[in-house]
Amino acid sequence: MDPRTNPYNPGAGLRPAALAGRDADIEAFEILADRAERGLLGRSIVFSGLRGVGKTVLLAELAGRALERSWLVVQVEAEHTQPDHFSRALATELANAARRQRSWFERTTDKIKQALGSITSFQAAVGAEGVSLGIERLPGRADTGNLQFDLVDLAEIVGAAARDDHIGVAVFIDEMQDLTAEQMSAICRSCHRAGQAATPWFVIGGGLPNLPTRLAEAESYAERLFDYRKIDRLAIDDATVALVEPAADQHVAWDADATQFVLDESGGYPYFLQQFGKTVWDAAAGPDSIDLDDATIGVAEGQEQLDIGFYSSRWERATKAEREFLRAMAPDNGEPSRIGDITERLNKARTQSLGPARASLIGKGIVYAPEHGMIAYTVPGMADYVRRRDEDETE
Repeated sequence: MDPRTNPYNPGAGLRPAALAGRDADIEAFEILADRAERGLLGRSIVFSGLRGVGKTVLLAELAGRALERSWLVVQVEAEHTQPDHFSRALATELANAARRQRSWFERTTDKIKQALGSITSFQAAVGAEGVSLGIERLPGRADTGNLQFDLVDLAEIVGAAARDDHIGVAVFIDEMQDLTAEQMSAICRSCHRAGQAATPWFVIGGGLPNLPTRLAEAESYAERLFDYRKIDRLAIDDATVALVEPAADQHVAWDADATQFVLDESGGYPYFLQQFGKTVWDAAAGPDSIDLDDATIGVAEGQEQLDIGFYSSRWERATKAEREFLRAMAPDNGEPSRIGDITERLNKARTQSLGPARASLIGKGIVYAPEHGMIAYTVPGMADYVRRRDEDETE
């Protein structure tokens, strides 16, 4: 069928035509926002899950809804290789969010002046350049250069101005697990202070499954500070909607056996549904239906594309020792692996000898530690990919 009308969108952060299975998560944010605009308190939200489950898409959806409410919306991505980048990006995006609030420059109340001044102070303190609010710094507030102190000031001062305007401040942080312990502590402290001061300052974060644990390690009260929501593969009904509805909107019907085949092969993971949906569409003869033969050909092509992009990009970044580590995880079929088992499979004398490879793979975002003594792939299907590589190399 015509690729020009292909309704599927595989890609990092690309919104699918049918955003299925996330109604409860969207509703949680809408309730939070409605309460905030009524002057009622609520907890910030943290979404966690493997790569490919749609966390970035969900954050973007919620950010768009906050913008529709005329909230101050800040969108940043953590960067583990450049930790100083986070503070500067946060300052720049906060200034951009303030600039979008035109009413704040038309009626400069004392609280608005303080909010704009504190943002200017924060920009100067972290060396963020390029966005000017035309407001002098607010001496003594958000100007220490220490994020743990400055973010608390911003939550209090900017949040108070937003409260008077019956709006909120929503800071969206993607790849949140890549924040340093100090940055996570600053995030927690800002949310804690916002709750104490009853200001509508909220952090909406997304990250890998170990994110709740990392937050709790940064601040002991973090477990009570956030509404933790797990983002996982889609239930069968939602996965069916995500696959079938976009085609139906183009007056194309999926045969039942073709639908079931793609659902089985995708495992219900949103990214895989989009990838297989795209390649099946392109492979289908059409003009108004998709059958099992189309699905079989399209899924094979989609799997090749996943191997080349989704998986290979991670494999190629791994060193020889790290690849051996990844191979030793494969027998657990995607479930978390015990470090002791990996040690035995690699015939290592001591668990400590695996430390450098493990730490490097975590730093590269290829694996994560779900709990002490355990390790897991960050992407679903990685074990199968490792086995496919080994089979190809032995042929």
